[in-house]
Amino acid sequence: MKHKFLLCALALCGVLNAGEVSIAAAANTTYAFDEIKSEFEKLNPDTKLNVSLGASGALNTQIKNGAPFDIFMAADMKFADDLFEAGFATAKAQTYAKGKVAMLSVRSVDLGKGLDALKDEKVKTISIANPKTAPYGTASVEAMQKAEIYDSVKGKIVEAKSIGEALTQALSAADVGFIAASAMYAPKMKEGGCAGAPCKEGKHFVLVPSSLYEPIAQGMVILKKAENNAEAKAFYDFILSDKGREIFAKYGYEF
Repeated sequence: MKHKFLLCALALCGVLNAGEVSIAAAANTTYAFDEIKSEFEKLNPDTKLNVSLGASGALNTQIKNGAPFDIFMAADMKFADDLFEAGFATAKAQTYAKGKVAMLSVRSVDLGKGLDALKDEKVKTISIANPKTAPYGTASVEAMQKAEIYDSVKGKIVEAKSIGEALTQALSAADVGFIAASAMYAPKMKEGGCAGAPCKEGKHFVLVPSSLYEPIAQGMVILKKAENNAEAKAFYDFILSDKGREIFAKYGYEF
């Protein structure tokens, strides 16, 4: 009986010691997160990461409405710092990566023309993330405006809820989509994500010149709920570490 009690006690201790970290992350980080989780959990085998992905503005609102997250990884500094200024984060945001915008088409659009390709008559629909809630959507509009084509193509624009949904639309219904360049570095995209063929730069996607939009510095904060959560601090430090940056760099991010 004593032996049985000891086993139960040990099992209970294991449950109590196993930590969890809940992360609200911008949809553009989707493609890097499998590797981030794998590498972090090698170093912290008793910590489980729960990741919710979405548009930064929507996640910001959820957190303000009481969503129980420990870490917020936004697609820009604005939505992350807003939580600090509103009293929901422990400190100002730190930049964990800088994202890039790409244009994607699986419909034989001549992307070699750059943004001028959007004016082509056969381009009927252009998918972008909602610029009110998704920083990549804001950057997409800014790029079109700076290229002086926005007014001539705005009637073709279809807004997606997030940058992830913009990718889905670009791969299915839209003629062209403005997406996070990180998506193109995901294994499934490289292997056959563009209408069954490997996605190739120059053919299926091109990077939008970074001179056409403000740098997308992506910000991260620890939320007040996790102020004394050692596992959350360990994850935060991992993302800012050389290993964390190495992973993001593999998916096309800069620093």
